[in-house]
Amino acid sequence: MEQNWGLVMKYRFLLVLVLFLFCSNENFVQRASRDYFLFEEGNWWRYASGDDTMLVEVEPADTILQTECFPVSFGGYTRYLAESHTAIIEYINVLYNFAGDDYTIIDDFVMRIELPLVDGNNWEDSLVGSLEVAGQLIQAKYHVRGVVTGFTHDDNFDGDVYTIELSSVERVILLDTTMLDSSYVVEHYAPDIGLVLFDNEVGEYILIDYEVQ
Repeated sequence: MEQNWGLVMKYRFLLVLVLFLFCSNENFVQRASRDYFLFEEGNWWRYASGDDTMLVEVEPADTILQTECFPVSFGGYTRYLAESHTAIIEYINVLYNFAGDDYTIIDDFVMRIELPLVDGNNWEDSLVGSLEVAGQLIQAKYHVRGVVTGFTHDDNFDGDVYTIELSSVERVILLDTTMLDSSYVVEHYAPDIGLVLFDNEVGEYILIDYEVQ
């Protein structure tokens, strides 16, 4: 009798374990199948921060360095972004101006966001370049670091909203000086909508209207 009871408990444990794994896997697959980055021509999002508004829109696809990407205009500032199964990449072009002419020091793509989105995941990527201009060696370094700081289920967006912290540093190094440009932003992404809130050095911008295909 005790042996039969032990078998019953063992089977119940296995059943609960299988159901747990199945549900967890189903939830993961469901999350993975949702689109958080909707780079398609014509898609747009409007954000508000106090009295200020910003329109973000996806322009017709372009090809840079044999990579198809989408120009995404953030209130007039354009980022060139592309998506693969493993990352959101961004085109980086670092220039040095000398005597009225621009010289390209870095011309490449960097990983901006690692995919798939997983709570706690962190990553970093960098680009380096150098060029001799008028007898002087000019060096450039671009470094990006990101982390998924969490996700929460939000019924307003019918799914999990992921929070991502991103920081980048661009350095142009001359013989006697270093020019530095850094940025920091916290972005929130909702399924089948995209970026719903971002907080940068300017302020916190909240999504107020959008149209996606």
